[in-house]
Parts: sequence; C-alpha cells; structure tokens
Amino acid sequence: MSKTKDVKDIIIGLLKGTGRAGIDELIKWLEENGFFKSPASTKFHSAYPGGLAKHSLGVYELLSRYQNKFDLGKASAPGQQPLPMDENTIVIAALLHDVCKVGAYLGSEAPYQWNKSQPKGHALLSIERIEKFIKLTDLEKLMIKYHMGPYGCNEFYDKDDWQQGEYPLRGDHSEDENLSKEESKKRRYGNSMANAWYHNPIVKLMYFCDELATLEEKSESEV
Repeated sequence: MSKTKDVKDIIIGLLKGTGRAGIDELIKWLEENGFFKSPASTKFHSAYPGGLAKHSLGVYELLSRYQNKFDLGKASAPGQQPLPMDENTIVIAALLHDVCKVGAYLGSEAPYQWNKSQPKGHALLSIERIEKFIKLTDLEKLMIKYHMGPYGCNEFYDKDDWQQGEYPLRGDHSEDENLSKEESKKRRYGNSMANAWYHNPIVKLMYFCDELATLEEKSESEV
C-alpha cells in the first residue's frame, strides 16, 4: 500500500476520474471534514491517522481485481439482464462505503473514543452523506448498503420488501405458470436480506473484499 499522501492523491484521482456530477464538491467535503486523516476504527484495524483512507483504497484494489477476474456484471441465468456496472461503480462504492466514519472517532491515537454526537447509522449514513453531492446508482447503493454482510442487516432489513434487492435490476423470475410474476418474485427472493445478499454476487464480493482488507490490516499491525 502507498504512503498516506499517495493514498490521498490516488483516491482523489480515482474519484475525479468517474466524472460524476458533484464529485468535486464531494472531494472537497472529504478533505474539509477529515476523511484522509481519520482512523478506520477505535483500535481494531487501521486505527491511526489516515487509516480510513488506506482501508477504503485497499477495498477498492481488491474489489477491482476480483471483479475483473470474475466479471460479475454479466447475465448468468436465463431471463437475467446484465448488471448496470462499470469501473466507476467499483470506484464509488469501494472508496466511499465508509464515509459514515468521518468524524466518528475522537483522540490523536489508538484507542480512539467514539464521538457520541456522531449521527446514528453506518451504511445508510454513508449513502446519505454521499448523496448530498452525487447521485448513486441503485447498484452502488446496494453495494454500500450490504458491505457489512449479515452483520449490518439490523440497520435496514425488511424481509417483506423484495424490491430493495437486486431483483429489479436483474429482471429474472420463476417461470411457475401457477404463480403470478409478483408472487413468484416474493417466493424466490423475499426472505433473504431483501434478496441482495443471496442473489447479488457483486454485493457479496464487496463484503468479502471489505473483510479481506480488514484482515490484512490486522495482520500488518501485529507484525
């Protein structure tokens, strides 16, 4: 991984490269509010100034590598549509998934203290902050929303709302002629993390890359 200054330059370059409307204002907000100086946790991983940016870049590098290897945006079953995914989606989701942590920790070194005045929320707070500046695609929202895998479900999970998942993006459904299309969708995908975790490979990969980056950071701190 690059040095702190290089990490910042790389992240800003990647974000600017998306060309997303409002991205310059978002970068300005990240700089002014301490994204590039924040730790990633109180004491568990990348718990040092700049750790949040380093962790975010690590997730991006892993996600980009494995997405290129597996090509998870392609249709993989009859009736499916390709996911609306490109390199910009990987950049946005990976680099910004943890902006909820900006301002979350107090102190100059580990163990940091939790900022009790920090707004509540994790994935949803990240989405809220990002969308003050840029418009996220539905897939980017899913990748950020589920980046903690099953551990983050209690923040937003509604098992009865299958529309929250990837299903509307994929367009596939059970061909049981005795069921309506809507009922078929509910039966197949309505009972598992609003179907995104079960049905969406890029969402799973996002979670695994976040976990892998965290494990690498923990192992580095123990050397």
